[in-house]
Amino acid sequence: MNLGVLNQPYPLDLNWKKEITSAILYGLFIFSFLHFFQPFGLSFYEDEHKTLHLLGYGLVTTGVLLLVNTASRLLLPNWYAEKSWTVGKNILYTTLILFLIGTANLLYSVWLEFLNLNFKGFLFYQGVTLAVGFFPVTIGTLISYSKQLKRSVKAAKQLNSQLKPHVKKQDLLKIPSRNKSENLELPLTDLLLIKSVENYVEVYRLKEEEKQKEVLRNTLSDIEEFLKPYPSVKRCHRSYLVNLDQVSSFSGNAQGLKLKFSEADGAEVPVSRKYVKPIKAFLST
Repeated sequence: MNLGVLNQPYPLDLNWKKEITSAILYGLFIFSFLHFFQPFGLSFYEDEHKTLHLLGYGLVTTGVLLLVNTASRLLLPNWYAEKSWTVGKNILYTTLILFLIGTANLLYSVWLEFLNLNFKGFLFYQGVTLAVGFFPVTIGTLISYSKQLKRSVKAAKQLNSQLKPHVKKQDLLKIPSRNKSENLELPLTDLLLIKSVENYVEVYRLKEEEKQKEVLRNTLSDIEEFLKPYPSVKRCHRSYLVNLDQVSSFSGNAQGLKLKFSEADGAEVPVSRKYVKPIKAFLST
């Protein structure tokens, strides 16, 4: 394996709903696996509350996943962020979660008096947990990275083939602010992108060939609705509207698509998968 791949970008889904669902599903998987296959000598364990005891392992697993993900966001926001997430970080982070799940289930086993808390028991639990999980995690991460990279590079290539020379439309945009005295007027050809920042939006424009930023008090959704008559202005991400007539190129990595307005500028804007189809449809017209 080329170790350089460990530093390559890797997608990190920060959707709370998906994280909670995944944690519950993992917990159900652990319970089902223990209940139906009875590994590690469980087939010899007899107790009227056996099913509840096994369910406890699933609940411990779910609890650890939710706790670690929440703590990571709160305590390490810069480390646990999509923009800095890599293949290596994903493998390390998932392995750490496996280690913590093993530790928590060990303590649960001690509480149930399945075994005594000692170094041998600790090594057994961690050995089983890591042996079962580390290689599938590593291989799964690398396979996922390869698939998502190929998909994004292919999509970027298709979009680049559809790009046209910048259109010189003379339309005058009026971008509204909730403070009406701050309404912004500019030629459509000057607009690059509009970015959502809490209760404000940042409008990036070209002015005398220089990129400038204007801040307005409004929501991106309200501005998107207002600019519907201008088909080149499309949402590409939950936080961005872009003027596709000014896009210079698309690129792709395992985290998804990105676009640029100028090769010299270097700044990239993320493109979410669900917005690729309408962008393709506009570029193909």
